[in-house]
Parts: sequence; C-alpha cells; structure tokens
Amino acid sequence: MIEEGRLLSRHGFTKTNSWITIVISALLMLAGAMLVLFLLTAKRAEDDRVHFTLLAGMACILLGVTLLVLRQLIKPKQTYELHENGVLVINQHNQKDHFIPFERICDIYRYRSGNYTGKVINAMAFRTDIYSAWNKISPHVAGSARLIEVIIDQQLTHRGAAALTMLANDGHVSFFYLPRSRSLLKRLLTRNFLMMKEKQLRLSALSLSSEDQVVSIDQVHRVIAGTPTQPIELLDAQDRVLFSIPYLSLFSAELFVALLEHMIQSRIPIQG
Repeated sequence: MIEEGRLLSRHGFTKTNSWITIVISALLMLAGAMLVLFLLTAKRAEDDRVHFTLLAGMACILLGVTLLVLRQLIKPKQTYELHENGVLVINQHNQKDHFIPFERICDIYRYRSGNYTGKVINAMAFRTDIYSAWNKISPHVAGSARLIEVIIDQQLTHRGAAALTMLANDGHVSFFYLPRSRSLLKRLLTRNFLMMKEKQLRLSALSLSSEDQVVSIDQVHRVIAGTPTQPIELLDAQDRVLFSIPYLSLFSAELFVALLEHMIQSRIPIQG
C-alpha cells in the first residue's frame, strides 16, 4: 500500500470566485424580480415604460441564471489534496479518489486556459503514462499556482534522478510533444485532451532523436530554456540551432531542459 504521507493542503473550487458569482447572480435575479413585480402592481403605466421595465427585469433574471450556469461549467471536475508523497485526485462527479505518488507522474502538459491570459501559463495537466487519463488543474482550483509548482518540482526530483540513471546505463528517456498545427479547429480540439496526437522524442546519452531528425549530444553546447512565446533551442559551439521545439508543445519541458543541461555539463559516460 502506498503511504500518502502528511496532508499539506487542499485544493478545491476557488471559493472567492464561487461566492462572488453566487452573490452577483442573486442580486441580478432579485433586481429582475422586483422590476417585474413593480410592473404587475403598477396601476397605470405608459406602453414604452412597460416594455422597458419588462425587458430590463427579464434581462436581469436571464443574466443571473446565465452566471449560475457558467459557474457550473467552470467548476473543476477534479479537486486535489497535496500530500508529502503525492497528490490525491478527487472526482467531483462521483466523489471517488485515487492517490498518485510523485514518482509515478510521467508527463506534465502546461497550457493557457483561455485566449485572454496573455503570456501567462495558468493551467496544467499530468498523467502517469500514455494510457492513463489526464488530471487537469485549472485556475479555478484554489491555490492552483502553488500546486502546479510543487508537482513540477517533485517531478524534477523523482523522475529526474531516475532518468539520469537510465541515461548513464545506455538507456533512453521518452518525451512527447504536440506537432505544430496551423488549423484553428485542430488547436481547439487539442484542448479536449482526446484529440491530441502527440509525437515522441527519444533522449539518450548520445543523441536526441525525433521522427525526422537526430542530433548528437556531443554537438550541443548550450540550451535555451524557452518561454511561452519562445521555443526551446539546442545550440552548437557557433550558436547555430541544432534543434528547436515550441515550449508549449513539449510535455515535461522543465525536465527535458534540466536533463540536457546536466548532460552538457557533465557529459554523462555510458556505463557498460
């Protein structure tokens, strides 16, 4: 049985956003109801005022109901408990939960939750292997930024050490990435996490290989870590780009960069 360790924090639906939405919705519906009630109790009213009051009341009620519906739509399907040794994932539909140790987290996918977040990557998903479902952490999860930071740090600690051992023993580490797509429809579909046709990178102590390219690690002298708007780049001694990939396309980008930087600095020897 996996020991979860001490409970560090709980990450449910953001209460601030939830209560604000409920209060605003209630006020709008109350205002709409009062306008309609005023209209019904008024003895005399001009036609224009009747129509305006009726429309205003119905609009307030409709807007209040819409906000409540939107609240349900943005409510996260999964909430989390952060423990010393992993993350407890709680399904909000059936209240079932399962514990994921940090060392079993395989892929981390960072992304923007909307088109109006600027350069901020405010959401993350993680999974234990390519056959398991994604666990999504949206900004509507309380303390999401801290939870995301801890999961990334723990993946670097646990999977990073195991990956270095594998590379030193003539093994390879797989990383997955999303191919570039110019189609708006395809970009929208990838948000569903069901239409993502990811491709694979294979990193060994000697080379980095993709479907159409092989780069010798001996040629790599510097790594540019990348940003949401800048790609991750591998440069040679003359600062020529040997390999480039968009930061937001690569799963576990932080681990990928950390491994490469360590390999360049130490030039990992392969153990026989």
